[in-house]
Amino acid sequence: MEKVSFIIPTLDEVEGVTGVIEDIPERELKSSGYEVEILIVDGGSTDGTCEVVKDYDVQVYLEEGGKASAVRRGMKESSGDYVFLIDGDGTYPCDKVSLMLDKLQNGTSMVLGNRFSGDVQDGAMSRLNRFGNKFLTSLANRLYKTDISDLCTGLRGIKSECLNGEIPGKGFEIEAALHAMMCDMDICEVPISYKERKGESKLKVRDGFKIAKRLLVEKMK
Repeated sequence: MEKVSFIIPTLDEVEGVTGVIEDIPERELKSSGYEVEILIVDGGSTDGTCEVVKDYDVQVYLEEGGKASAVRRGMKESSGDYVFLIDGDGTYPCDKVSLMLDKLQNGTSMVLGNRFSGDVQDGAMSRLNRFGNKFLTSLANRLYKTDISDLCTGLRGIKSECLNGEIPGKGFEIEAALHAMMCDMDICEVPISYKERKGESKLKVRDGFKIAKRLLVEKMK
């Protein structure tokens, strides 16, 4: 029986994380014959995030150091044939997870949830964040000869066997690192919705520069 793992990195996401867990189509996947595991990897929350998830059937790990560190830990602890990474802030509905899983089963190595070809809720993305993501996506495409539209999406599925080696970085540059590692494989995108986040955003302008740097550093290796 194949297994699907969901890794949710969190840092003070008490307002959104339970909704994310409840939105995962666990019952649907199990009825289709999959095993399902949900992993919360917390970066040191002080708002009660780890406490509110105790009533759910999830595994909780503590891993400080940033989003990339959390994903790296989640990858080590997970055992799924397919792994989904989902932000814990409630911005990414999971209604397209089954479609994304179908893509992975049919040969895709990594499938991205593309917000820009889907439905972005009013107020969900600032003009600065939209511009920054577009710039970073363009840079990634130019450096790695790819053709994607949403580099920094917080919802993606990966076929575990295709991810070779440890993911570099610490913080929000995780998306850049994954793109660099898997750019020569089959990557596709699925239109998704994007909702206004619950709680305070952790993303800062300086993180955009770190993402760009990671793209450049990995390219020069």
